[in-house]
Amino acid sequence: MNNFHVYEAIGRGKHSTVYKGRKKKTIEYFAVKSVDKSQRSKVLNEVRMLHSLDHANVLKFYSWYETSAHFWLVLEYCVGGDLKGLLEQDKKLPENSIHDLAYNLVKALQFLHSQGIIYCDLKPSNILLDEFGCMKLCDFGLARRLKDIEKTNPGDVPQPMRGTPCYMAPELFREAGVHSYASDFWALGCVLYECYTGRPPFVGREFTQLVKSIILDPTPPLSDNSSRSFQNLIDCLLMKDPAERLQWSELCDHNFWKTSIPMISLPPQPAFDNMIELSATPYLAERNGDKPSRQLTPPKHREYSGLRRKDENSTKPSMTPVKNVQSVKKNCGKPKAEGFKGVNILRMSRIAKLNLQRERDKENYRRPPTETTENETEVNIDNNDMELDFGENPEADAPDDTYGSDNPGSAGNEKPQSTDANEENCMANQVDMLTDEGSVKPDIMVKTEQNSCSDNLDVEATPPSSTRKAQRAKVTPCPGTGSEPSNIFEAFWHPTDLAVKPVMPSRKADKAVDMVPTLPFEALTASDYIKLPLEQMNAFNSQILQSLSGTYQVSEKQNTIRYLEMLSMNSDAANKITNGPIMLLLIKMLRLSKTSVLRVQIASLMGLLIRYSTALDVELASSGIFNALSDGLRDKHDKLRRFCMATLGELLFYISTQSDQDTKEINTQEYPLKDNRSATSWQVPSAVIALVSSILRKGEDDLAQLYALRTVDNICSQGTEWTSRFASQDAIGHLCYIYKATGKQESTRLIAGSCLARLSRFSPSCIHLILEKISFKDIACTLIKGNTREQQISLNILNSALVNSHTVTSMNRYILSLSDDKQLVPGLISLIEQGTDVLRGKTLLFVALLCKNSRRWLPHFFCNAKLISAVDRLGKEKEGFIHQCTEAFVQLVASLVPGILDTVSSDIQQVMVGKRHGPVTALAGRAHPKSTIHLFPVILHLLGSASFKHRVVTGHVLLQLANLIKILEAPFQARDDFQMTLLRVLEAATEEPSVILNEHTVFMSRIIPSLSVLYKGNKDGDARFLCLKILADVMIVIFSDSSLTSDEQTITDLKSISQRHFLPLYPSFAEDEDPIPIYAQKLLVMLMEHGCVKVSDILHKATVSQCFEFLLGDLSNANVSNVKLCFALVSAPEMDTYILSQLQVVRRIGNLLEFVAAKDMDDFLEPTLELCRAFIIRGTGSNRSVALSKNPALLLDSAFSMSIAVDQQTCVMDICDFGGNMGIFLELVGNSDPQISDLASDCVVLLLKAAPREATVGLLTSLPKLSTVMDLLKHDSHRCLIRLLYGLAFSCRQYLAQGMILSISVPALMRVEALVSVFKGSNDSLLADAASYLSAELQRLPRCG
Repeated sequence: MNNFHVYEAIGRGKHSTVYKGRKKKTIEYFAVKSVDKSQRSKVLNEVRMLHSLDHANVLKFYSWYETSAHFWLVLEYCVGGDLKGLLEQDKKLPENSIHDLAYNLVKALQFLHSQGIIYCDLKPSNILLDEFGCMKLCDFGLARRLKDIEKTNPGDVPQPMRGTPCYMAPELFREAGVHSYASDFWALGCVLYECYTGRPPFVGREFTQLVKSIILDPTPPLSDNSSRSFQNLIDCLLMKDPAERLQWSELCDHNFWKTSIPMISLPPQPAFDNMIELSATPYLAERNGDKPSRQLTPPKHREYSGLRRKDENSTKPSMTPVKNVQSVKKNCGKPKAEGFKGVNILRMSRIAKLNLQRERDKENYRRPPTETTENETEVNIDNNDMELDFGENPEADAPDDTYGSDNPGSAGNEKPQSTDANEENCMANQVDMLTDEGSVKPDIMVKTEQNSCSDNLDVEATPPSSTRKAQRAKVTPCPGTGSEPSNIFEAFWHPTDLAVKPVMPSRKADKAVDMVPTLPFEALTASDYIKLPLEQMNAFNSQILQSLSGTYQVSEKQNTIRYLEMLSMNSDAANKITNGPIMLLLIKMLRLSKTSVLRVQIASLMGLLIRYSTALDVELASSGIFNALSDGLRDKHDKLRRFCMATLGELLFYISTQSDQDTKEINTQEYPLKDNRSATSWQVPSAVIALVSSILRKGEDDLAQLYALRTVDNICSQGTEWTSRFASQDAIGHLCYIYKATGKQESTRLIAGSCLARLSRFSPSCIHLILEKISFKDIACTLIKGNTREQQISLNILNSALVNSHTVTSMNRYILSLSDDKQLVPGLISLIEQGTDVLRGKTLLFVALLCKNSRRWLPHFFCNAKLISAVDRLGKEKEGFIHQCTEAFVQLVASLVPGILDTVSSDIQQVMVGKRHGPVTALAGRAHPKSTIHLFPVILHLLGSASFKHRVVTGHVLLQLANLIKILEAPFQARDDFQMTLLRVLEAATEEPSVILNEHTVFMSRIIPSLSVLYKGNKDGDARFLCLKILADVMIVIFSDSSLTSDEQTITDLKSISQRHFLPLYPSFAEDEDPIPIYAQKLLVMLMEHGCVKVSDILHKATVSQCFEFLLGDLSNANVSNVKLCFALVSAPEMDTYILSQLQVVRRIGNLLEFVAAKDMDDFLEPTLELCRAFIIRGTGSNRSVALSKNPALLLDSAFSMSIAVDQQTCVMDICDFGGNMGIFLELVGNSDPQISDLASDCVVLLLKAAPREATVGLLTSLPKLSTVMDLLKHDSHRCLIRLLYGLAFSCRQYLAQGMILSISVPALMRVEALVSVFKGSNDSLLADAASYLSAELQRLPRCG
């Protein structure tokens, strides 16, 4: 996976997560699917299926990888999501959209079937959509090849092991059901029906209700709006009888398709044909609704379509038809409809319920039972996409070991681990252990009549331990000292950290468990035994007691024990035997028997009884059971010691899970006839605890040691009180030895590690004992080299040690030892990026705690872009363990920032004190800022993270930054290196407006004054720029907030800042290197607009000249602030016109107007026109300009003209240069923006008065443009039109008065005259008057050919 960048999660399943990914150094995006190792078989099946498939409607598979914790599949990335999400948004789809979707689905199924693959999992969540709306089938984990389905004999076809009931075909619920084309077609019909109606055709809140609906109920009709062809397609796909369902040839030619689908060659389906032949009559034909059977003759090789999931691990049927079985449930005595022939819904429901319970409880043993309905076999259908497992795995209870290597049944498809001396086989196959030494063999075994009662099926399927009533320990956190968040200790513990498994191995892996030995009494099944009335049960127990205590042969007693072992598999039976006289006799026999093989078998039986019991009566405490088991543990017989240890472990763990209240509840609810005595009678002697601990010593039997480890591990999950009993120095020493021992089995080592992790959690005082035996560095190394389980254990120990570092005197030395490991940092970051969710969360907190205890690690982690990116991705999680850990991680890391700043500040001050009092060379390590300056980039990187940005900058931190920048005002050694980082930190802090608004007083009173001081004389151009940028960013945010700008005190402070810290530096800003002048001008304009700076404050020739310098360069580099600043200067009454005349910039301003108009720079147009108008007003006088703008008829007033002539003595001398821009003024009068049009027309009128000759020439030579603009304005702005009419009249008069010689366009003049004649008849009197004046002047103009 090192070749891919993995981004945010785009989908999640129970055991998998799909991420968006990109191949490194490319722009190719993929879907990267991460799957738990527990799903190995499903992943391998999907890889086998997908790697050979290439079709437009099948998700493309590229590659796959295996890491220590996951399988990674690189797949095609579909941006459109899945059909399920689309239906959740839109509810329904129109028929034309369904047609295209259905067509693609049929093409995809046709391709798969032609390859001999039954999809078995067609449902909306498995249909993806790309950016073009093309569908893709995904998730081939349950797909099956026809050749695998055919591997069974006729009549012995495999039953579906897994599937989504809402989309399963009716025949798949039969004992002889088989996946086929037809089952895929049924699912196709369900999906199309759901697309049209918004829900599947058959739904139910409970499994049995749903199956009955699928088998018996007719398909609900579609709405009347659907076409007949679509309705017919749905009806034919949802035929109950698979023999009557659509065939491929009929589907391809169906009239629903706009164009028929070409047929291709398809392989035969012998298994499906066999299933049809086994049905003497079409058992579901009459359930096809009111529609008549089509009486089709099936072809020699049937080509049916359909869908259903099948467990990929099973190629043989795992469930057989149950005959002559009477259900115990009252509601099962009714006669079944013919449609239920071959269907045992209750049995399937039991198995599915059991598998759900197993899945929930796989990480815990003896957990409190979940709330159930009255019908304990019923499965609630939580959603239509819910997948159920119908596989009855005979070894389902076998994997007792959490780590999966002690029992062959737990290995699954994982690679086998090496064993030595066959000890693993001895433990897994207990029957051999019981009989390989004794000379007496059990009698011939005979098969039990288990099929005579349906309850027995339930017994075999339900692990009694799943109903164990127990109370989980309440975890009392052991908070460490310091400033870490109070929830940090709770955050890194995951429920799997306290997972427990039975100590006593299960017997279900032994085939002999299904056999009943020859007995001196009539054997009863477990279900019959628990139903016996009290008197009959006592009598039956007496027969058992007699067979055990009488003069029977040892082999006969062994047979009785074997029979009791079978009964113990039923929790109710185990309860009755354990809490009755049989257990008391067994205890006595264990203590007194002289036959070793019998004692071994008795110890095994006692262990199984306690394991499968849900409650133990307190009378058992006084039975001598502790003494008997202790004596067995001291025996020299290895196998006896093993089983005594396992039995004692089960007993101790049961006791540790009890409390007074819990025991009372158990006795009241499950044993109402028993008196409610307190569990305090269970007093476990310290000698028993010491005996268990002694089994952990070096040289003890490996299997006995394994059971002792499981005992300690389970008990240590129950909290402080019980954990403390194993927190002795000797016990911890033994556990550390086992954990480090290279010759031990991996599972044994990991259980020892789990014990140490739990001890460190509940007994922090023992952490130093663990670290004395196993070095901190060695534990950390397993994070890089260990497997997933070992990594989790190591993280638990390390995190506990770091949280409780105050109890470990040498913690600093331990942490320092990690600095030599160059792979630690990249390894931890890789674990955060690619580990399981549990490992990711725990590793995050380990990194945070490591940095808290030693700040030297901060730059290694938080200056790494990979970590910051990974944290930001994880921060998007809104719930779950990852969210919990990420929140605690961010909170803890953010809490370190104030301490970092305090340290840096202290170090710099020490350096400065040393400078004043002598050389600094004597100052050691921490006193030199270079020893802490490397921490500052950490803060900078944190501020660049979306996860940390809002957490790091608090009011306190801002004050610390203000103090630091105050320190920077004075020079000191290494200041240049430090100042840039500090300024970048401040810059990043100001990127969040809320920081400035909440702490504006700190910025205005402390930070900004220091920035102005730091700017002065600073030789670093980047530093000077940042000083100004931070100042500008702060001011912009403050001015944008109306609540602050309306506060008088704030405005006063802003004015003070402007006058004291900005204006004195402005000349330096203006002359500094780019882009400092631009920022300074922007800020100056803003300050002037808000009244914090007056024009009079900058009215000296040098400053004014600098403001207009941008006109001398490339106009494309100009910005609006330049123009606004110039406008503010020109329009200020205090501005001396003489200074403006000396600038000689009118021509350049006209060029700027031409440039911005040609480039369509709309944001420049208005301020540039305002600047032009301000210059023109300088030639007419502000008061007269206002009058002329309101009444353009004054242009023709002689008295008004004379007053203007006098004022022109003091006008801008080069104002006449605007005459050459009259054409662009006229174009802008026709602008669609009314504000632009008004400004441009005003400029035309004012310019005619300010520079009459030049303006007249410009206007009359642009007569074609004028006529066009007048035509545009005739229906819009009369104000602008009136100005143009009077302006043209004034120009005509000037033309004649000055005797000008111009070439006037006669066609344009004629168009103007035509328009004027129209305007003269206007209802607007002002417009009509203006047109009349102009008409008279036009008549006076000479006409040239």
